[in-house]
Formats: sequence, structure tokens, C-alpha cells
Amino acid sequence: MARAKESFTINKPKEEVYRLLSDPASVGGCLSFVKGTGNGDGLHWDVKSPMSTVTGTSSLSLEFQATPEGEIKWYGQGAHLETRGQLILRRREEQETEVEFALEMTGLGPMSVVIEPLASVQIGNQIAYFIDCVRGKLETS
Repeated sequence: MARAKESFTINKPKEEVYRLLSDPASVGGCLSFVKGTGNGDGLHWDVKSPMSTVTGTSSLSLEFQATPEGEIKWYGQGAHLETRGQLILRRREEQETEVEFALEMTGLGPMSVVIEPLASVQIGNQIAYFIDCVRGKLETS
């Protein structure tokens, strides 16, 4: 299993950050391995190539939870890949929100010998892409 965690600050109120990140389609849109969020409710993520080719996983079905307190969690599973994520939002000041982001990627079955090393190398890039995307959506508006 590959795992990474990072905290970052957004110059927007917690409620505005929560509106974006409590939507599974918005979260998927800020993960670089997701090419689309499928069925309208955001609970189906299509996996981009080359990750879809390497992992043999073209899509992930999601369970997604968002609490009013600002904790957001998801679990997605496909043919040979699963992902878990957690976002914890904390108000720092009136117009500033701290976001703690944890992401896990796990290979399943015989493909895990290929997926695990790849995920371990790429997970830091996934976190950086996510942070840049969230900041771009919120801080440029």
C-alpha cells in the first residue's frame, strides 16, 4: 500500500472549501488519475491511462461520506486497485481553512506486484496535483 499525507491552507472560509470537497465529482476532478466521474453523482471514477492500462483497472466504484463537521472520506475499488482518501477541514481564521489530506493506493491480487511500486513513486505527485487543483478552483474565484 502506498500512503501519503499533507496539510495545506486555503484562503477561503471553511464553508466554501467544504462545498467543493464534499462533492465526489469535484474530488475526483482534482485527482490526476481520474479522467471522469461518470454517472452524475460522482460515485464512479474512470481511471486515466496509463494508470488504467498498467493496473488493469478502468474504473472505481466509490463509497463517499462527508460530515457537517468537515470530515470527508472515500473508498474506491476497481478490478485491481483500491483507493482511500480522507480530508479534514479546520477553520484557522475567518477567511482561512486548513485541509489535512491523506491518500492511499493499494494494488489488489496478482497485479499488486506491479501496482504497489508504481503507486509508491507516484502518490506524492497525486497529493501535489490535488492541492494545486483545489487551490486553483477556490482561490482564483
